[in-house]
Amino acid sequence: MADSVDRVFVHALNTVKKIPKTGASRPPPSDRLRLYGLYKQAMEGDVDGVMEQPTAGPGLTAEELQRERDKWDAWNSQRGITRTEAKRRYVEALIETMHRYATTSDASELVTELEFVWNQIKHNSSSSTGSSPKAGGSTGALRQFQQPMSGSDGPMRILSPMSEQDEAELRSQRQMDLEDEAEVESARSNRWQRKMERAITKLSAEIAALREQITTGREWKSKKARSYPAWVSWLAWLVLRHLVIDSVILAIVLLWLRKRKDRRLEDLVRVALKIIREYVRNVLPSR
Repeated sequence: MADSVDRVFVHALNTVKKIPKTGASRPPPSDRLRLYGLYKQAMEGDVDGVMEQPTAGPGLTAEELQRERDKWDAWNSQRGITRTEAKRRYVEALIETMHRYATTSDASELVTELEFVWNQIKHNSSSSTGSSPKAGGSTGALRQFQQPMSGSDGPMRILSPMSEQDEAELRSQRQMDLEDEAEVESARSNRWQRKMERAITKLSAEIAALREQITTGREWKSKKARSYPAWVSWLAWLVLRHLVIDSVILAIVLLWLRKRKDRRLEDLVRVALKIIREYVRNVLPSR
């Protein structure tokens, strides 16, 4: 049942990606935060140890801080439920929300398709539960059947010549044996198919989680780059780089002029250094 819920959950995520193209009305913030909390709980579990509660800091406005706190509260409100249960609630909440705000025909088709898939999963789980005892009963009946031994008394006596009824029963038994072998082969094939579907579903969910983490990291780097300390660091690096470049150029020019025995620029530099040294000596307190 968990694999079926995973498949419908991935289908729901694909449906959410298609909603903006349909022109449907956007749900209010309360509904969007509810879906966000269920999505994060389904993908990463409890918020503890994954994301700290947002606090005021440099580079964050009051509006951005409140928005981050709302997201954290929405995620934290789903604490304690399993990922599978969070996926079930996400699908049901998405269907309910889309029914209220799917104002276009394209959006209505999306929610109808998602609801149909979800109902199929629920119906399959109930029908498989109800039909399993019957299957077990028929298998038990087959295992209790014993082939009679020739020339001895057993559960069934072989008549010679064989009657038409016994011959029909023998043919029926052979047919059931063949069908049983076919069911075993089909079960093996279905088991392999379920493993492949489970692996694909898990890979899709991990890719969606990775995409979400990359988006969050980019947003955080962008906010950090716009902060005040980042601007100060950039300005200090710019000034230091220009000082180093100017010093290298000045040293090259002085060497070239000295080679030509022209000491005018060198004298000017010495005078400037002397003035700077005297200024520093007068400004800094004497030890």
